Formats: sequence, structure tokens, C-alpha cells
Amino acid sequence: MLLTSCGGNGNENANADGAESAEGLDICYVAAAESHAYASPANAAFQEAAEEQGVNVTLLSQEFDAQTGTDQLRTCIGRNPDGIVLWPVDPQAYIPGLVEAQDAGIPLVLINSPMDDDAEGLYTSFTGPDTYEQGRLAADVLNDELGGEGQIVIIAGQAGNGTTLGRTGGFNDALEEMGSSIEVLQTVNADFDQQRALELSRDLISRYGDDIDGVYANDDTMARGFIDAWTESGRDVEDMPAIVGINGQQDAFESIEAGYYTATIVQSPEEDGRLALETIVAAATGEEVDSRIPIPLTVVTEENVADEEPAF
Repeated sequence: MLLTSCGGNGNENANADGAESAEGLDICYVAAAESHAYASPANAAFQEAAEEQGVNVTLLSQEFDAQTGTDQLRTCIGRNPDGIVLWPVDPQAYIPGLVEAQDAGIPLVLINSPMDDDAEGLYTSFTGPDTYEQGRLAADVLNDELGGEGQIVIIAGQAGNGTTLGRTGGFNDALEEMGSSIEVLQTVNADFDQQRALELSRDLISRYGDDIDGVYANDDTMARGFIDAWTESGRDVEDMPAIVGINGQQDAFESIEAGYYTATIVQSPEEDGRLALETIVAAATGEEVDSRIPIPLTVVTEENVADEEPAF
């Protein structure tokens, strides 16, 4: 458990207009992970935004384990904070905890990853990217790149994870709706881990080889695992399948510029973390907040890569 203190305890101050002040609010944050290419900068932005407003943050890291996260959510509820922020790594596991938080009158914001419809009404707001839309955008790009036909593999994230379900579901639904003739040879779960993606990509390349026309990776880190496996197999980068990833990492931008990466969909972890903190502060100080607050998405290809900035 990482404790970060910013300001004093309690929330007894008020602004000149009588509205509650954020100074001294206690926020409990159940993060997805502490050390991760995307989660780490999101957590840092969350902490920085809290410091700017004088908010006390208790940060707990579930390390992508939903059971740990459900226990940590109950720990947060037991602290009776002014607000809770939860990064779900499972779309259902936290529902009993959401009910407990609601019964305790504690505002709760979900960050980054969606939960099942059963969770609707049990949280104050969900901030972060529209993962289903990301999948649809990825399908549009890859379908155009391949001319609506060909064989691809999908390197998905963690099985059962809300982000994985959204990004993969949106992709498959979009292909079906547009009547694409693209065939998905296989979908594998690499858990948003580059090394795991490398290992699984070795198997995919061994099995399908040059029949792979395209790759859809749920994030750029896993896409890098495929790229490494492809070059490791002795194949030339000029023969690389069309690759579409998500997150907008620096490495993806460089690969697009080098000509062997088709597109990435940019979402900023800094915006993700900051927006969640701002939203829970607003809810905890009595402001009305929207139930869904998305962060912007940008599709980056060779046509606009020089004009955009990497997310991290």
C-alpha cells in the first residue's frame, strides 16, 4: 500500500461562495497496477492533480488481480473516505463492493475500464476511454488497410477484463456490421504484457506464418511483442503484416514513421488519471457529475503521425 498525503485531514473549509473546498478531502484509490506502461503515468497524474488541490490520497495497487482489488475496495470503504476511485480489472467482481460503498453514502468513480451493465447505478461516474469505440476504430483502419479481406490474428489483453472485452468486442462487431471478409485466424490473451505477447506471437507465426495479413493488438505493448517475434523469426520488417494497436505509445509512433506499423489509437494516461481525480473531487464536494465522462481518442497513421504527440 502506498500512502500519499497532500494537505490536512478533514473537509471543513468552504469557498467564498459557500461551496465545499477540495482541501483536505480523503480519497481512496484502487489502481490497476503500480508499475505498468500505462497505469504508472495515469497514477502519477492522479497524484499530481490531488496535490494541486490539497487532497489526501490512499493508493492501493491490485496488480491486475480482481480478488485483491475487491479486498482493497472493502478496505477503502472501511476507511470511510470522502470518495473512492476504482480501476476495475474485471467487469463483475466488484459489484458487491459497489453496493457497500453506495449503502455507506461514499461517492465512487470508475477509471479507465468499464464494468457490466449490472453495475449501472452503483457508481457515481465512469471516466476514461470508450474501449468499445476504440475497437471499432481499429476495425475501420485495419479493414481499409487490407481492402476488406485477408486473415488476421488478435492479441487481446487479460481474459474477462473490461478493457479487453470492449476493445475486442467493438472490433469484431464492427467487422461484422461492415460486412468485412476479414477472417480472424485466432485470438490469444497476452494480459497486456509484452513478454507474454512475444511468446504467444512466436506460436502464432509458427502456426500461420506468412498467412497472417494483419494483427490487431489491444495495446501497443503487445503489438511490440508481435513485432519482436516477427523479426526474431528471420522475416523482414518490410513483410510485416498490417498492425493496429491502441494507446499511442512513443514506440508505436516510431514504428509508424519507420513504415511497419499501420496505426495506433491515442489515449492519454495523464488525461485519464487527472480526469478521474477531478471527477471524484467534484462528486465529493457536492457537485453534480455526468455518469460517463470520456477522454478523447485520436487515430494516428502515417498521414498524421508527424502532427500528433505520443501519449507516453
